[in-house]
Amino acid sequence: MSDDSSGPQTVAERRTAKDVRAEHRVLLSFSVADLGAMPLVSENTRLVRGGWYLDLHDPARADFIASGDEAVEPGQHVLARKEVSAELWDELLRACDGVLGRPSMRRLRTAV
Repeated sequence: MSDDSSGPQTVAERRTAKDVRAEHRVLLSFSVADLGAMPLVSENTRLVRGGWYLDLHDPARADFIASGDEAVEPGQHVLARKEVSAELWDELLRACDGVLGRPSMRRLRTAV
């Protein structure tokens, strides 16, 4: 029996925003369930050209469109818009605005 840990990560092994919450002020207002629904793009993964992403280390950049030559560096925490619900993505953008102290013009999440 060999222990081959170099293969691709399965969904169960994939890190989420929940794993890095303490490192990013942008994530502090999210519930554990919401954070678990935000998978991080794996390190060394090349970002898809034209894809929308959010780098948790750079809230001023907020959501950006990848040019195709970027890759997730070790220790960098990036979320892909296509893997996060539209509601949570909007809330992430509002959280980026809040961390930066700028007013958010984005619509608010509906109360339950």
